[in-house]
Amino acid sequence: MSDAGGIEIPTDVPRQVPLRRNKGFRMLWIGQVLSDTGTQISGIAYPLLVLALTHSAVLAGVVGTVRAITVLCVQLPAGALADRFDRRRTMMVCDITRAALLALLGILIVLDLASWQVVLAVSVIEGAAGAVFDPSAAAALPGIVPDGQLEQAWAATEARTYGAGLAGPALGGVLFGVGRAVPFLADAVSYAVSFGMVSRIRGRFRPENPAGRKALWREVTDGLQLVWQVPILRAALIQTPLVNFAFSGVIFSTILAMQQHGTPTTVIGLVQAAIAAGGLLGAMVAPRLQGRMRLATLAATITLAGALLFGAAALLIPSPLVAAPVALALLLAPAANAALVAVVLRSAPEEIRGRVISTVMMAATALATLAPLIAGLIVQHMSGTWAVGTFAATTAVAAVLCLILPGFRHPESPAAASG
Repeated sequence: MSDAGGIEIPTDVPRQVPLRRNKGFRMLWIGQVLSDTGTQISGIAYPLLVLALTHSAVLAGVVGTVRAITVLCVQLPAGALADRFDRRRTMMVCDITRAALLALLGILIVLDLASWQVVLAVSVIEGAAGAVFDPSAAAALPGIVPDGQLEQAWAATEARTYGAGLAGPALGGVLFGVGRAVPFLADAVSYAVSFGMVSRIRGRFRPENPAGRKALWREVTDGLQLVWQVPILRAALIQTPLVNFAFSGVIFSTILAMQQHGTPTTVIGLVQAAIAAGGLLGAMVAPRLQGRMRLATLAATITLAGALLFGAAALLIPSPLVAAPVALALLLAPAANAALVAVVLRSAPEEIRGRVISTVMMAATALATLAPLIAGLIVQHMSGTWAVGTFAATTAVAAVLCLILPGFRHPESPAAASG
């Protein structure tokens, strides 16, 4: 399949070349580097803008919370939508929608017409569009890279995410200092560029459904049922929420504990950057682990090491040295995530892939939304040491689950679905 201005990708099986020479993946990756960085930029700018408009920390928190709840609620139907429509076109619609919204918000800020209600509406719709984009992008990946490169491709995605998390917030603060509208206009440009990149990818991204369409909620249920039927996915559905809850809780607890002890915000920012650097380094190492460690082995290793390292971190709080064990705990996270996503993509039939990936991702991240609240309560009423220790114990529980859940004791293959 060819196009004068486009990119050639075989319709059925992508040709195996190094990822850096895979034009389709390169376009997707570059577009997402920019849009992820833009999301991080606006992510810090939203509360800053609400604070500037209302002088209310409560309203700033409301905007963030409502957005997070919206994203969580949209994830499952978003997976069903990824299986109904052409996934590339879905990504393009999401990108252009977000670009237009952020540009409109920037214009309203310049004209002094923005209110916190407007910011809330833009934040919620933009977050929902992102929740629709993600399962479509993940489900489209096997049409862009060969099966044997799925782990490597997702490791590159993890590197992109950690890199954006490292650079985006600092850049967002600087741009907000230049002008309140600047971070949002920059994010709008990032989505526009992503739209241009995605539009150049060629291939077949419309899933086939020979059984016909059902009601949306029934299609969502089909995804849930398949995940529960595959032993390795069922095990991941039980274990990964605890892992993400613990990691999120530890990171948030370190921030609160250091603030409570009067640590300068600059130092806190450096500690968070050092922790993110651990994840970024892990993403760079992850391709070397491809094929050498199974998902079950990675899951057991990361949880056992995490429990020990978080225990050490609990003893170091509130010293900035706490960054070292937390960053080390993140080293294997990208490889484990890449292995999990590859198993999900291989286990799911093409026509239901979006629903399966959205189900696993929603389950993996849902419990983590409670981590800041739990961390805050423990830090306030006990101490940062107790908070991190609690999350270390949670990681130890996740490690035990790796040893006892049947899905982690068998090879990860689509054939396991029959079990």
